[in-house]
Amino acid sequence: MGVFVVRRLAQAVPVIFLISLLLFFMMHAMPGGPLAMYVHQPGITKAMLEQIRIDYGLNQGLWTQYVDWLGKAVRGDFGYSYVYAQPAAGMMLQRLPATLELMLSSFLITVLCSFLLGVYSAVRQYSFGDYLITVVSYFGFSMPTFWLGLMVLILFSVHLHWFPAGGMATAGAAFSLGDRLWHLILPMLVLAFYTLASESRYVRSSMLDVIHQDYIRTARAKGVGEGRVIWRHALRNALLPVVTVMVMDAAYLFGGALITETIFSWPGMGRLFIQAILQSDYPVLMAVVSFLSVVIVLANILADVLYGLLDPRIQYS
Repeated sequence: MGVFVVRRLAQAVPVIFLISLLLFFMMHAMPGGPLAMYVHQPGITKAMLEQIRIDYGLNQGLWTQYVDWLGKAVRGDFGYSYVYAQPAAGMMLQRLPATLELMLSSFLITVLCSFLLGVYSAVRQYSFGDYLITVVSYFGFSMPTFWLGLMVLILFSVHLHWFPAGGMATAGAAFSLGDRLWHLILPMLVLAFYTLASESRYVRSSMLDVIHQDYIRTARAKGVGEGRVIWRHALRNALLPVVTVMVMDAAYLFGGALITETIFSWPGMGRLFIQAILQSDYPVLMAVVSFLSVVIVLANILADVLYGLLDPRIQYS
């Protein structure tokens, strides 16, 4: 297993390199390039723009700029924010805990509910509950996150006043776990809704493939309790294809947080990324996108490792 992990990490290096190369040239191909925020500022002259270009090293060739940027990025230096004059990596790391709080809570809700709903739908196939879960799941598939977030915000915050309209805590109040959870509930549920809809269907499909196998019928014939058959024998084998999907969804929750954090004014990486786009803050954009790319690549490796740990028939040699 150790050799496999080392080999997969070695294979990830050129993948991350190609992703960084693509991102770098895409940023330079954007209208206005890395200095887009300066172009339309009142009073800016061509001489001033040229001086800024020289100060940031943008007067050199693209490949020279890329090699210089990559060398610094490997050391965690993504340059300084054009807007706030702060290290881009530092700004990203300051927002990371808030994003992790939102993402991990959403992921835990998703995993717990998807197993409960998926197993129930498979065991009670074609029942009223199964049809109801299916309808809600299709609703979750088709519902854009930004629309659902806005509707939830309008209903529960504006009209009913049950939850706050945004932020992580009440302004001016001392830290309180209850207050933090009160602010967390709406963005957490909105972020979890889409992945819950898809993962519950994966669990249902995987369970249906397993519960009709011969060894399940044999366990029942031996008098093993139904709960033990479902949760210990069937679910354990149904986990294999589901694990890969769940690990990848956990990584993609970072992307889903972009919209959710913006709607609910959650001060995380997603909101920072949207602000960087609107302000053409090139170093911050590169820092956040590079971080998300590495997370997704590592999530793929983690999914492969977990698959081997769950299924002893798979030999990594």
